[in-house]
Amino acid sequence: MLVKISSSGLLRYVAAIMLCISIAQTMAQSLYNLREECYELEKRILKLESEQMRHKNEMSRKYVAFSVTAGTDIKQTITGGKQTMVLKNVLSNIGGGYNSTNGIFTAPTSGTYGFFFSVQVRPNNGLSILLFLNDVVVAEALAGPVNGAFTTGGNMVALVLKKNDLVYIKSHPSHSRNVAIQYSGNNFSGFLLSEEG
Repeated sequence: MLVKISSSGLLRYVAAIMLCISIAQTMAQSLYNLREECYELEKRILKLESEQMRHKNEMSRKYVAFSVTAGTDIKQTITGGKQTMVLKNVLSNIGGGYNSTNGIFTAPTSGTYGFFFSVQVRPNNGLSILLFLNDVVVAEALAGPVNGAFTTGGNMVALVLKKNDLVYIKSHPSHSRNVAIQYSGNNFSGFLLSEEG
């Protein structure tokens, strides 16, 4: 059985089909745009998560740095060999590793550290100092003697330390004269370069 459709009915039918196709195309474009927006949003979320993780890692990183000098008052006189140099003028002690009572730095965390140490003596005096890591000599610095002038000697090292390792300065075993430890030229500084693992 054939249905007879008038020309106006046919036009309405075609118009309805065209409208459906147009709506379907608009919806398809909207879905495509929505998918693109979701993709961009996902990229932004991943970037934010990555930045948050980096920030969290930075916040959990330990900061360790100290710097001490003798200051202007004579707080110690080296009277012989193997005497620990105790510098009491604390400029910084981030992480609390340096003990100004005994002059010993105790590593609060494992990692690679940089250390600088120097000695300064009055005219006509001389002093050699040794940097120790757990009772083992790792470096030396020497100042003087020079007539009529202050002299300063220093050294720097990078050391891999385990937590609770000890680093300190002692006079050379052969030293036998009294030498006053005074002024900021007598310095002991250290800082964590990178944590282990």
